[in-house]
Amino acid sequence: MQKAIAKYGLAAHLALVAVAPLFLFPFFGDVVVARTLLWLSLPAAFWVVLEPSVRRGEMPHDARRRVSRTIVRDPLFWTFLVVVVVTGLRALNAGIALEYDYETRTWAVSPPMFDVLPGSFSASGFLPFAAALAAMVVVTGCRNALGRSARMAFLLSASFLSGIAAAVALLLAGHGNAVCAAAISDGVDTWLFRPGLAFALHLMGGTVAVYAAFERGWTRAMPAAMIGLAGNAAGAFAFSSPLDAVESAGVCLVVFLWVFFCAWRTLRGTNDFRLLVVFAVSVTLGGLLAVATMPDAAVDAKLAAVMDRDFLPSRFQEARRILSSAAFKAWAQQPWTGVGVGAFKFSLRLHFSPADWAVLPRGAVAVPNGWWQLLVERGIVGAVLFALPLGLLAYAYLKRFAAGCAARTMPGPSVLLAPLALALASASALFGCSQLRADVLVALGAMLAVSAKSFPRRG
Repeated sequence: MQKAIAKYGLAAHLALVAVAPLFLFPFFGDVVVARTLLWLSLPAAFWVVLEPSVRRGEMPHDARRRVSRTIVRDPLFWTFLVVVVVTGLRALNAGIALEYDYETRTWAVSPPMFDVLPGSFSASGFLPFAAALAAMVVVTGCRNALGRSARMAFLLSASFLSGIAAAVALLLAGHGNAVCAAAISDGVDTWLFRPGLAFALHLMGGTVAVYAAFERGWTRAMPAAMIGLAGNAAGAFAFSSPLDAVESAGVCLVVFLWVFFCAWRTLRGTNDFRLLVVFAVSVTLGGLLAVATMPDAAVDAKLAAVMDRDFLPSRFQEARRILSSAAFKAWAQQPWTGVGVGAFKFSLRLHFSPADWAVLPRGAVAVPNGWWQLLVERGIVGAVLFALPLGLLAYAYLKRFAAGCAARTMPGPSVLLAPLALALASASALFGCSQLRADVLVALGAMLAVSAKSFPRRG
């Protein structure tokens, strides 16, 4: 019994941490989401150390000792720890504000408490700090504490929970929730930190988890898998811009084709056909859910943009050019630390002309380019901290890939999660900032860790 709890209880805890922001964003602001992430990460961290997956012939206390040693020796864990410390200091180093100088009659941005350190506006740095801590716990757990079946249970649990979160958000949007309605409407004229990318990532993971369910005979988990696929498909379409929706659909289709190929080669009887039916029915139900809950105008606008291939209208491109130019000017003044998390909106007043304001949509606070948004607010230091964990995860994946090629064995379909998830997040960042969301960062790190573990340990 303890082995079963260790195997699947930890996976469920980590999945809850990864998906929590998707449940909370319709109701609460960033501060409440950050506090919830911190409180959920604490027991999940204890579960990682105290209840890891137990290997064959191993006692639970042996598993705890093995995982503790592995974590201490893992350079990624210490890299994450540095990222958490720096993001925590940045969250505490607040004080950035827009001030008016009556003597010179000009606006100016006041520096944080310690202007030589990375800073933030008000509580804007709190959620990135909580996201870094949550990512450290989830990635460390997936990388060091979960076994093969437990990693598939994590993907299945995360897909199921995020599917429910997508359905709830869609229902709320239909009943007047302002946050959810704003994330659906105007996919080309506004750019928000949309949750559609997170739902697309969990849709990829859920597709792989369906194959694992058939492979391991988890028939009782099939309803949960279908709910996850349907909800995430609806959420990826509804809460994404038309361009992101097309990119997500293409990537998820590639994942499914590889999953079906693996099922055709390895599953017995008619399980490959049953997998096809489950996926088709789930995605169809997801499409019906999206159409039934979204406003007709939003559905027509997204479909028209896809059919006409009008993803980037001239007005959007002009606004993107102006905001990117302003971001470059602001970053050039503080290249190492950036202007501060949440403070780019203050730089708009300093680098825009009246003609520029006529082009920009009302309430613009971010660059429709996630890479520029990362650089202008966090600087070179923040960009390096953002890239280091991803780089180490990518290195681990390539190392395992080389071992898999040497072993000449066919790994599971989860090997595609890492490259496709990175490609989807990178492409989405060219015209939006969704890759900076907490739920996206945690899901992306988990996909990379699980995908690397799909290869054999030795060549």
